Amino acid sequence: MDEIYKKLKDFGKVKLNEPMSKHTTFKIGGPARYFVVVEETEKLVDLLNYLSQKGIEYYVLGGGSNILFQDEEYDGVAIQVKSQKSKVIPTGHQYSLKSQVIEVEAGALLGAVMGLAMQNGLSGMEWSAGIPGTIGGAVRGNAGAFGQATADVLEKVEVWQDGEVVEFVNDECEFVYRGSIFKENKNLIILRAWFKFKKADKAEVLKKTQEIIAGRKGKYPIYPSAGCFFTNVAIEKWPGDKSELPPLFVERGKVPAGWMIDQLDFKGKELGGASVGAEHCNFIVNKKEATRAEVLQLMEEIKEKVYNKYGVELQTEVEIF
Repeated sequence: MDEIYKKLKDFGKVKLNEPMSKHTTFKIGGPARYFVVVEETEKLVDLLNYLSQKGIEYYVLGGGSNILFQDEEYDGVAIQVKSQKSKVIPTGHQYSLKSQVIEVEAGALLGAVMGLAMQNGLSGMEWSAGIPGTIGGAVRGNAGAFGQATADVLEKVEVWQDGEVVEFVNDECEFVYRGSIFKENKNLIILRAWFKFKKADKAEVLKKTQEIIAGRKGKYPIYPSAGCFFTNVAIEKWPGDKSELPPLFVERGKVPAGWMIDQLDFKGKELGGASVGAEHCNFIVNKKEATRAEVLQLMEEIKEKVYNKYGVELQTEVEIF
């Protein structure tokens, strides 16, 4: 029996030649030679130490959103993190009486954390209602919506770094719009995070959350995707006449990538099995068993036409592996 396969079983559930299309929201991706589901943070640390010491290539994912995986076989270890413990830390002298901290492991779903916050009357992440993905992915990509982001409520992060478990406070995470030090450095693996919430009325938190969920209905594609494909453009980087933009964009400080794409009549455009979302133009969707190559070809066509019209070079929010 394969020695690596036997060893990996010490850390979690293992499958051989597992299609990554089964574990990404895009439903695209070839087989990973080894696929491991890890449910405990301590075992994740042990696994990362083992792979690092042996020089074995690996890739870590959570909910599988925000990733376009390769069509070819991945000759390494794909690790799906499913550590999901979370708890509200009792208010102590180090926290204000008006705030509360939730400690959560990287594999917990955003929805689960939002649910815990609602139960305890804690406000600060209502914007995440209805967004798929895990806490680890949200921290890594500084996920956000409606002008708010993960960085706004994050206190600190516990991280595996080259064989050690270390902590990064918010200022050390180098958060930027839809990015962080963790997204730029593949050797930093998020293990758990602490978020500071504001105490609020439970009914108000529930109402706001329900309004956000209701507002999302019908606005996002029904076909598999990786979420918003391109990052929005900061208003100060807009090369054209800002007075010609809708006032709301100037007010919010961002020009939506979806708006630019829509102006070029890309809505619903198909290329092989890939298509631009009919409901939201900043989504590329897997409409008919799309391949990674087809998605990338459509991506390049969009980027070229946006640049030719607006002088803007779109940046991808989705990680291309």
